Amino acid sequence: MTEPAVRRLTGADAPDWQRLRLEALSTYPEAFLTTYDEAAAVPVGTIAERLDTGHTFGVFQNAALVGIGSLIRLAKEQTKHRAELGAFFVQSGAQGSGAARSLFDGIAQAAVEVGIRQIELYVASSNARAISFYTRAGFREVGQIPNATLSNGVSETDLIMVRDLS
Repeated sequence: MTEPAVRRLTGADAPDWQRLRLEALSTYPEAFLTTYDEAAAVPVGTIAERLDTGHTFGVFQNAALVGIGSLIRLAKEQTKHRAELGAFFVQSGAQGSGAARSLFDGIAQAAVEVGIRQIELYVASSNARAISFYTRAGFREVGQIPNATLSNGVSETDLIMVRDLS
């Protein structure tokens, strides 16, 4: 197997991105704010437009897209040094292969190149595997949001995690 390769995704990647996003939402529905049905309703053309104008990255193994993640920069003048890591997912078959770390490192490098000094994320407090990964990647918990999500009548606390890039 070749080393994971990371690059910014474009509109041409929309079908593969959509397939992977729906897999993520099907496999780990509690880990994302978007539901499977909400994501499935978005036309591939709309996804292509978003990919062409956004900061979404993919990690590839043997030319196959196995992971996705987005960098969502805060827009206000006093917060544009910050960004949120969004929709981060790596297929189960690629977990443990270094793909997730390569994906995050590629996103962090791109963030630094555009002047972002801090990446933030929200992760369900019950998602021990993700919390462990983010901690190894240099994130630290800075707070919690009780009842951040409500799914099937069950509330979940989110951890707020931050990584300094400066």
